[in-house]
Amino acid sequence: MKSLLYLHILLIVLALVCLWSIRHELVERPVSGRGWAVPPLIAIIVAAELLVVSPGKRIELWVIAIVVGLAIGLGMGVILKAVKDYERRVVKIQYTWDGFGAALLLFLATIGRLVTSDLMNRPSGKFGVLGAAAAFLAAYLTGRAITVWFYTAPQTIHLDMTKDGHRKAG
Repeated sequence: MKSLLYLHILLIVLALVCLWSIRHELVERPVSGRGWAVPPLIAIIVAAELLVVSPGKRIELWVIAIVVGLAIGLGMGVILKAVKDYERRVVKIQYTWDGFGAALLLFLATIGRLVTSDLMNRPSGKFGVLGAAAAFLAAYLTGRAITVWFYTAPQTIHLDMTKDGHRKAG
């Protein structure tokens, strides 16, 4: 029981790191490929752990959540407006809240798992819905990042940017 408590606390910390690492979308800051890869990778780790500790093993629900989340994320990545600096290899998207919102929901899901499993000691309904929701959110973030980095950003015009995301003078 103690080991699951520590695991749930670790998941909360990881989800918080995911939330922190995607803040660039709210402030329109340019980010490298690694910066685009970190939030989805952390979200996948968090979702995988939530699926592993889920008392309800509903594989079909999880597969549907992953496929639908990935499809919606791929579509959302096409809609986003991006600007790429090819020399510095950074991409900046216009202000958007959906990625941050998905990371926030993932963070809330990890808190919900800790509260319901460890603090309330509530018996699970064994439906696997929390794990499916986490898998959906992780797939959504992954689909967005893939589409923005490999499809949307390469189709934009070149724009020289400074580290704070503004255009260079001259």
